[in-house]
Amino acid sequence: MERLVSGESRILLKFPLPKKTESSYCQNMNDSGTLFFVLMAGLAGTMTLVYFPLRIFLTATARSRRLKLLQRIRRLRDELGQPLES
Repeated sequence: MERLVSGESRILLKFPLPKKTESSYCQNMNDSGTLFFVLMAGLAGTMTLVYFPLRIFLTATARSRRLKLLQRIRRLRDELGQPLES
């Protein structure tokens, strides 16, 4: 039978190529690199959904408190500048 097969085919028969499966393009979840990527992506998603809205809310409320405090200080200065009522 080997005489009927050409040279290149004989080489391929002696050294079989690895079988290609659909999952060969996807990494296995047992790989630590994949697990690290999934954890980092989850952390980034959590930060996006929780941290940024919280940061915006805290910044807005801090500015509001600062504005109210400045208005109160101005009002007190105006009251101190006026003569006392008797």
